[in-house]
Amino acid sequence: MEKNLFYPDLKNAPRYLEVVDRHNAPLCVMNWEDVLRQRLRHRATALLIRDSTGRALLTFRPGLGWGFSSFGLVQAGQSFEDRARALLRDDWDRASSRLLPLGLCPPHAEGRQAFVAIFEARLPAVLAAEKIFDPDRHMLLDYDELKGLSAHFTDLLSPLLRIAVQGGYLRPG
Repeated sequence: MEKNLFYPDLKNAPRYLEVVDRHNAPLCVMNWEDVLRQRLRHRATALLIRDSTGRALLTFRPGLGWGFSSFGLVQAGQSFEDRARALLRDDWDRASSRLLPLGLCPPHAEGRQAFVAIFEARLPAVLAAEKIFDPDRHMLLDYDELKGLSAHFTDLLSPLLRIAVQGGYLRPG
């Protein structure tokens, strides 16, 4: 387990998040459950996986709908990019891949008040296609299909993905 450089005395660091102000500056460190329950501002990372043809790999989450390929809360002392790399490694078995930052989505009520950094990573088309063998959990969409889904079937998308598409955070692959 890697040492937390910002909070070296913090025990069980993965259980804690930084509570941030409206400018995304840290205020304090609290247990993640308390932060979410109280709807305090915090940080999270969303990762969009694209195949080599530019199609986006979406993941279905019960109760939320179709969303980003991966999503995770940023632990206390962790950077947005470090969290994106951890998601890439843990969820997609990619130890190294180029991450492209797409933007920082500000907190909103539907997003549990998180500042969400959005990143994109590419997988070879063969690896991405393997994931769609479970169509109940994953699907590949090109940019026009994603925009169409956002425009006509908004209720099928997770709030964060809908806001990201409509806010222009995602671009054609």
